[in-house]
Amino acid sequence: MTHTVTVGDRKITYELTRKKVKNINLRIKPDGTVHVSASTAVTIAVIERFIRGRSDFILGAIDKFNAKNENRKILFVSGEKLSLLGTQHILYVKKGIRNYATDSDGNITLYVTDTDDYELKYKTYIIWLRSQCLPLMTLLCKRAYDEHYGKLGIDFPTIKVKDMRSRWGSCIPSKKILTFNVHLMEYPMPAAEYVVAHEFTHFLQANHSARFYEELARYMPDYKQREKLLK
Repeated sequence: MTHTVTVGDRKITYELTRKKVKNINLRIKPDGTVHVSASTAVTIAVIERFIRGRSDFILGAIDKFNAKNENRKILFVSGEKLSLLGTQHILYVKKGIRNYATDSDGNITLYVTDTDDYELKYKTYIIWLRSQCLPLMTLLCKRAYDEHYGKLGIDFPTIKVKDMRSRWGSCIPSKKILTFNVHLMEYPMPAAEYVVAHEFTHFLQANHSARFYEELARYMPDYKQREKLLK
């Protein structure tokens, strides 16, 4: 049963479970939710006094969780809507004996051993997203190469995908490697095509000079409109 305690100008919502335990047990799960277990002999008033006495710790843990995840768009709860390549999908999270994800009839289902573990759900989702992203980015790279960049004497590079925090892609000309952010799958296809062209252009111009954008525009005249999709 869910209860709420007011502490100053903040509220602490907790899930109470009645068990045959001697003490009041407090647990803050990885998803930031507060769980309390106590015997039926312990009154709500006593439990709330217990929570208020530990409010600094509880609120600090909640704030730390929120700060860590403030930039994450996906909460990983059942019924949540995910956008993949411009199409809406419904996410379902289910308990399983191993961690994996499936995509069927417009639904994405995460099977995880602990449905309360945000990091586990995130990791499982990223592994699945990588399996979707690599073939797509490889296909887009081959298309751009055949249509334009291969004609300029560039060798076809090794294509990689990663969970990148601060960039959409990277180019290492000396090693002939292009790496793309797996989260490009969460944006419309023209955005992914833009990043492919952007990184391929770095084989011709290493920096973001005027010449770089002139080269990019030769292949993709509407690159500015596509770039806006990522913002």
